[in-house]
Amino acid sequence: MTAQRSLAAHPWPQGVEVCVRMGIHTGEPQLAAEGYVGIDVHLASRIMSSAHGGQVLLSQSTRELVEHDMPEGVSLRDLGEHRLKDIERPNRLFQLVIEGLPSDFPALNTLSNHLRNLPVQPTSFIGREQEVSVVCKLLRRKDVRLLTLTGTAGVGKTRLSLQAATNMAAFFPDGVYFVALASVSNAVQVVPAIAQALDVSDIGDQLLLERLKASLQEKQVLLMLDNFEQVMDAALSVADLLAVCPKLKVLVTSRAVLHVRAEHEFSVTPLASPDPRRLPDLVGLSRYAAVALFIQRAQAAKPD
Repeated sequence: MTAQRSLAAHPWPQGVEVCVRMGIHTGEPQLAAEGYVGIDVHLASRIMSSAHGGQVLLSQSTRELVEHDMPEGVSLRDLGEHRLKDIERPNRLFQLVIEGLPSDFPALNTLSNHLRNLPVQPTSFIGREQEVSVVCKLLRRKDVRLLTLTGTAGVGKTRLSLQAATNMAAFFPDGVYFVALASVSNAVQVVPAIAQALDVSDIGDQLLLERLKASLQEKQVLLMLDNFEQVMDAALSVADLLAVCPKLKVLVTSRAVLHVRAEHEFSVTPLASPDPRRLPDLVGLSRYAAVALFIQRAQAAKPD
């Protein structure tokens, strides 16, 4: 904690940022001629390697020693169980959250890397950093269980939701799952599509929705439903899942709200673009997110 605060406060040269990742584990190493060795030393190294710059990770054993004696402004965030390289059993990891320092990081660099099926994006994310931050803050709120991103077709709802979900992966140790509904034309197909994404089988006499409820009841999962506007009649099934799965959160993209209880809406507007009547110079144009995105897509289509 003191080390991270000191690093953040140090007057580094302009353009230089030093972000150190840290891993803390409590165990019983053996002292050999070359120094300390043993599985606990190896585990501490793997925990450190799983972190990102500026992030501090603790093992379960360390957490049990310190959780009741945390200083003011410092807390622990449960990141769930992770498989670490060359470590036989999964290990539960915790992040040290220090007031005043960054606390939101991408998914850990572990073998499990969180259960998720998010599609890989071919281009970098441009122009909606502030919106991503707002969406992530909403998803972290306990009272926000269903968040619907609304906007016109092609405005960027899906890309925004995917970026937010990627950034939030560490908050959902049981998985982040993407369900594409663009090709689903009937509301009765929504529950099977969700079940397929979560690998919940349609077997036995139990209704598929009930099997989903049983599977998700105790899990901390973020479920993404993309292009919901054409299957609005399935909104009640989504509400039913949320009612019996207290740790489940649902992020929806749609041209209209679902009109179910406790829904929160975030409106996605077009990227900022210049006034065609008062165009700035080339440098000024490139500062507009819509122009920067156009340039990126054009370069991807024709690199030369």
